[in-house]
Amino acid sequence: MQLKNLLLLLSSALLVFACSSTKPPEEDTSVASLDLMQKGFLLSLPEEEGWSVVKKGDYKVLLTRSGATGSYTIQSLVVSLPTFEEDEQFLAFIKDRMAESSKNNKVMESDTSIFTGNNESCIQHVSKEERTQKGQAVTLEVVSFTCRHPNNPNAGVYMALSKNYEPGSSDENMQEKALELFNRLYFTEL
Repeated sequence: MQLKNLLLLLSSALLVFACSSTKPPEEDTSVASLDLMQKGFLLSLPEEEGWSVVKKGDYKVLLTRSGATGSYTIQSLVVSLPTFEEDEQFLAFIKDRMAESSKNNKVMESDTSIFTGNNESCIQHVSKEERTQKGQAVTLEVVSFTCRHPNNPNAGVYMALSKNYEPGSSDENMQEKALELFNRLYFTEL
């Protein structure tokens, strides 16, 4: 009987000790938690606070942030691409796609050029458009990069930084901000 009581007492003590020494897991707040690993790419978030993940799938991510002079969006996703014999064909393909996507808006500025980034052929597209949202005129600035994926000639990674704001209320250098973001984009296995 004493052995039974002794075993019961020991097991109770072990249970109390085990429960009291176990901490609940804490949320990782290190810089590594700012990395969004997707199939095909890894995007390391900007160090600015306030970014919220709106959509996240295996091959895409969409983030937003409100600022003092407008709202920002980051979009990154894996896209299908045809096979290109040369960079000029890639450039023409992206120019056509971008022109098609903005045909219903007043385009104030637009430039598409070949860009070498992360040792891959990329196309950089910069545009400034006037749009109407909820009856109000807004300016949409977009700087995007479309790069061929190094592991698959018919896949690419598209990354865009955009900003919506009231016309004339922002003189921010969006190309500089987008390039900083692009330098935080890494290709991963597809």
